[in-house]
Amino acid sequence: MQFVIRHLLLFIAFGSVLILAGCAREVIIKIPEEAPKLVAICHFTAGEPFKVKLSTSEPVYGSGSSVVPEVADVSISKNGAFLDKLFRTFTQQGELYWQSRDTAVAGQKYSMAIKVEGYPNIDATGYMPQSVALEPIRIQAADIDTITLNDGRFELRVPLSLQVKNLPKENRFFAFRLSHEIGAYDFTQEPPELLYTITSDSTFFLADGRTLSLLHNIPEPAVLINENFWNEDRTTLNLIARIPFNPEERVQKIFVEWRTLSSDFYRYHLSLARQGSSVPLSEPDAVYNNINGGYGNFSGYSTVTYTVSFPK
Repeated sequence: MQFVIRHLLLFIAFGSVLILAGCAREVIIKIPEEAPKLVAICHFTAGEPFKVKLSTSEPVYGSGSSVVPEVADVSISKNGAFLDKLFRTFTQQGELYWQSRDTAVAGQKYSMAIKVEGYPNIDATGYMPQSVALEPIRIQAADIDTITLNDGRFELRVPLSLQVKNLPKENRFFAFRLSHEIGAYDFTQEPPELLYTITSDSTFFLADGRTLSLLHNIPEPAVLINENFWNEDRTTLNLIARIPFNPEERVQKIFVEWRTLSSDFYRYHLSLARQGSSVPLSEPDAVYNNINGGYGNFSGYSTVTYTVSFPK
């Protein structure tokens, strides 16, 4: 009897699968076609000209590369008054972009307007905040560790405490970049003779798990700090700089580039970082856009660089 019941249940289950399979239908979702629009990226900071990279959007099913317009009318306004018309120029890699003659000033509101024949006009407004400073950064000799690496080099591990001097109640948008200077010496001389110095593009670092989970690598040469890091009025970012060097070299300085970001800059780069999120079952954010009539980002940030010397 149990044998019959078991096979009957299997037959019912198999029949249910066939019925459900027969009910399944292929659903075709038609995504409306959208005419190509301009894509503009411009991140500006104090003392530097505005640099605008232009391209065009691609259809959803497009497989080609975006078009970079050869001719464009690109202008910048400051607090509602015309400031400059940008000119065409190229990067060392041959990439076309538009650049201003005037430079940006912190605490000002800027607008960008772009016209390209055959595309809708676009415009955007952005702001560069005043810098929020850090407390003086000091290194204690007793806290520095020297690690011997397998390749014969050494590595300094230097604790750094980046403490915000007056943490604002809102708009806690920051990023940072570490770099360092190494000096090569001739130790046959007394005292040793400095031959030359090398400054790194960036410096690797260590941090605790919570801190690392709230830091984001972005296309800019900086690390974005998630605004949630500052919850519970936390004011200090603790890092351990990792600096490899050869026996004939000595680490001279560490440079801390501290950026205070506008909301538009922060939200754009946070949305980019979340596109590559590896968190299981997470949904990527739509890329933040503040361009009217097109796509991209027009936003400012302020920068202060702190030079940290090693104790004698």
